[in-house]
Order: sequence, then structure tokens, then C-alpha cells
Amino acid sequence: MAGAQAQQFIDALHRLEERHDLNGMVALFGDDAEVRNPTDSSAHQGVDGARHFWDAYRRSFEEIHSEFRSVVENDGVVMLEWTSRGRAAKGAPVEYDGVSVVEYRDGKVQRFRAYFDPSALQA
Repeated sequence: MAGAQAQQFIDALHRLEERHDLNGMVALFGDDAEVRNPTDSSAHQGVDGARHFWDAYRRSFEEIHSEFRSVVENDGVVMLEWTSRGRAAKGAPVEYDGVSVVEYRDGKVQRFRAYFDPSALQA
């Protein structure tokens, strides 16, 4: 069972994926947050960086849904093992696995990192 912070993040991600609710995800991030995944050349900084990151994520797919196999939460750190399936923005099917590490400080996401093979996104 997921802890409170993990569940909050998962719920926000599902709302972003299913209903394009960008604001719900961005509200989780602190002013000094750092957000990054393997497709980024540099980290996205702050709330505006989080907004840009998550907007670009959602726009990359026509449809997408993430399923979580393993969720670990301990001392302000959440680790999520997932599989995401859907269709890329141009309609090609996509499925890829990865791990996300979400670090919290004062109730806000301070650092988000996703780890996956970016070649899985190339259709």
C-alpha cells in the first residue's frame, strides 16, 4: 500500500494522464524543485520548470497510463517502479518501464528524477 505522499503523486499523475490536469501535478512542486528525466539536456527548475516538464510529458502522448508495480516511501523519499502504456503524439503504440524517485521537503516535491531507456519512446 502506498503512503500518503506516494498516493498523492500517483493520483496527480493519473489526473494529468487521463484528464490533462496539469495544475494538480504542478501544485505538488516547491519553488526550488528540480525535475529531470533521461530525455532532458538539463534539469527543469522551480514551479515553472515543473510546469514545463509535465506539460511536455503529457503532450508527448495521444494517450498514456502509468501502472505502478512497486511503491516505496520512507523519510520524505518516494520510489515508484512503473510501466507506462499508450500512444505517442503521432499515434504509434508505446510501452516503457522505469523508476521515478521523488524527494520531498516541507510537504512539496524538491527533486524528481525518472529513469528509463529513452529509446523505448522512439517509434
